[in-house]
Amino acid sequence: MTNEEMNAGSKRMTSKGWRATFVSILWTRLTLQNWRAKLISLLVATTVWYLIKKNIGTTSSPSESSSAAAVLQTR
Repeated sequence: MTNEEMNAGSKRMTSKGWRATFVSILWTRLTLQNWRAKLISLLVATTVWYLIKKNIGTTSSPSESSSAAAVLQTR
């Protein structure tokens, strides 16, 4: 190990490097803690979204049913 390498290792971290390390640790904690609960929440949200989307596609809108009733009344 050269003298320059030893000096580089002993220098204080810059504020930018410190922030990057802090953000990395924080991000890791946020993503790894309670991962089972987060995964279940994601699955529930996806299921609810799918059911709503499916229900909207199969249900007629109120304007469609009122126009059909108006056509029947005029005959």
